[in-house]
Amino acid sequence: MNTKYGLTTTEWQIMELMWSTDVPMTFREIMEVATTEWNKTWKVQTLNTFLLGLKKMELLGADKVLPSCNVYYPLCTKEQHIHNWTKKLVERYFGNSFSRFVTAFIGDEKLSDEEKEELRRELNKLL
Repeated sequence: MNTKYGLTTTEWQIMELMWSTDVPMTFREIMEVATTEWNKTWKVQTLNTFLLGLKKMELLGADKVLPSCNVYYPLCTKEQHIHNWTKKLVERYFGNSFSRFVTAFIGDEKLSDEEKEELRRELNKLL
């Protein structure tokens, strides 16, 4: 299964849609995009399953605006999601050690002087 920052391709696609709009979207509006722009032939339950999963992951919020109509909206920005996912990755696989993460990322390669300087600048922003 393809994943992007801990989300399936379809979950990512839905979140990209939600991040791209400034207003909450109804189930019907999301289904319309899925049908017309993404060429999906989903049943109602299929989209509902994806939306419930994203709510469970605390990426989407939902408010009932009418008895049978929810509006959905992102609970974080794309950048916040990527940051949170990366933090979990470092915590889970690298014992929460940034240096172990960087070492694994670099591997046997050496950083160029330009890359070293860029890393220094980024680290100085944090300190």
